[in-house]
Amino acid sequence: MMTPKALAKPVSVVLVEDDQSLRDSLVEYLELKGLCVQAVGTAEGFYCLMKRNQFQVAVIDLGLPDASGEELVDFSRQNSDMSLIVITANDGLSSRVSCYRSGADLFMAKPVYGQELAAAIFSLADRQQDRAVVDDSAPTDGGRWLLNGKSWLLITPLQTNVECTVKEYRLLALLAETPSEPVKRPKLLQALYGRDDDSAQRALDTVVRRLRQKIQQATGEDSSPIRTVYSVGYLFADQIELSMD
Repeated sequence: MMTPKALAKPVSVVLVEDDQSLRDSLVEYLELKGLCVQAVGTAEGFYCLMKRNQFQVAVIDLGLPDASGEELVDFSRQNSDMSLIVITANDGLSSRVSCYRSGADLFMAKPVYGQELAAAIFSLADRQQDRAVVDDSAPTDGGRWLLNGKSWLLITPLQTNVECTVKEYRLLALLAETPSEPVKRPKLLQALYGRDDDSAQRALDTVVRRLRQKIQQATGEDSSPIRTVYSVGYLFADQIELSMD
């Protein structure tokens, strides 16, 4: 029987499952295996934990009472380095594909067994540790992002160009005004659409999603520096300079 690698410290796990009986049984089993687990039953509880803690692995149920688990997966992929496991009673193909597109690493259909879940968590934690060794040994370029106001180009630290639409450029220009500080959604909505309604909010989310995809394609990374700040807005989590030359 294979055993997990020796890790530097216990693996930290956040479990989001609204079925209290299942949640309690999984927590009990995972803790017996040496994992450090914090568990909640709602999306709101998850976001509260994320404000105060950092986790290596998140286990997220899709069927939450106050939000779709896919929203939590997307938020986690854009705002953390956690590995993500989705659990759900709906294991149809479209559901699995949607979750993987949102950024899930693994998809597990219910019933979920503690032994399998623990093995999956340890496997993902092992990969994180291996990636960290590679990242620590790789040189860094120490560059910054450049937003060119004449050509509407976002230039990555490795000098790759990301072509922006008008809305994408205006969004980046607003975020560049206060790098690493969130810009509130109402301000973005008024600046980009002149209104704050459901249609404008959906349009803003679409612009952010497409821009993130462009950046990820240009950099070859799984995430982008455009981060969601829950209940606030968005920020650009890196150094960025606006140039009109």
